[in-house]
Amino acid sequence: MATERRKNLRLGLAIPVRVQGFVGDGSTWSELSTTDEVSSGGASFPLSHDVDLGQVLLLSLALPKRLRQFDLSDASYRVFALVRGQRLRAEKARVGVMFFGKYPPRGFDERPGARYLLPTDSLSSAEVPQGLSDQEPAPPPTEVPHHPMPPLPVPSPPSAAFVPSSEVPEDRRGSPRIDLFVNFTLQLVDEWGAVLEEELTVADNVGRGGARVMTTLGFGVGEVVVLQEAGGGFATRAEVRAVTRVQTAIDRLHLRFLDRQAPDRLLRR
Repeated sequence: MATERRKNLRLGLAIPVRVQGFVGDGSTWSELSTTDEVSSGGASFPLSHDVDLGQVLLLSLALPKRLRQFDLSDASYRVFALVRGQRLRAEKARVGVMFFGKYPPRGFDERPGARYLLPTDSLSSAEVPQGLSDQEPAPPPTEVPHHPMPPLPVPSPPSAAFVPSSEVPEDRRGSPRIDLFVNFTLQLVDEWGAVLEEELTVADNVGRGGARVMTTLGFGVGEVVVLQEAGGGFATRAEVRAVTRVQTAIDRLHLRFLDRQAPDRLLRR
């Protein structure tokens, strides 16, 4: 069995849940369902109504107190959630949602049918359905505690930690890489958008289509991570193309950006 890497442990609990959805014309719909899994950061349940990535739902369920972030004494836990994914089934789709908080995202009252996309959502997965054109970037859920890992030490210059070229895939980059130091947050997230692992790291080599970063988290080739510029606006999903060992418990990840290229300002540092 694969090692558990989720930040918020999922529990296989069957809890009745009332799901309220919002449509662009101001109308609403409601459906009763039962959860398949729950955690302090999200839940999954079958749903017959069609929903889209980033859509806002209002959930009411008797969530165990140890999984709540607020309203600990209320019998029913009312929480706004964002749709983060769904898997098709024979009868109903299984929908995964990320808890957003006690209050809806900014701008929800004016546009309840808008979709709120995380910075790392790809354009292909965020295609807007016909008749719904409002999209707003969603900030991280304010109700969920955030515990970043301690920062990694700044790496030595590349010449002091030479990696044999035989260990790195053939260079097929469309743009050159530049030796510069950029601080990033490296995250592994699940299909609910919940952070499984996170650390503050540094890239010592960056290009338009990829970067080389340090890590202690033990990622493997082929895994997809989320890379966010620390204190900046650049964020993208990235695929681990190769891993090279720098020293005990510290690796270099050779990443290929999936959603967008690095901006010019980042390369001009």
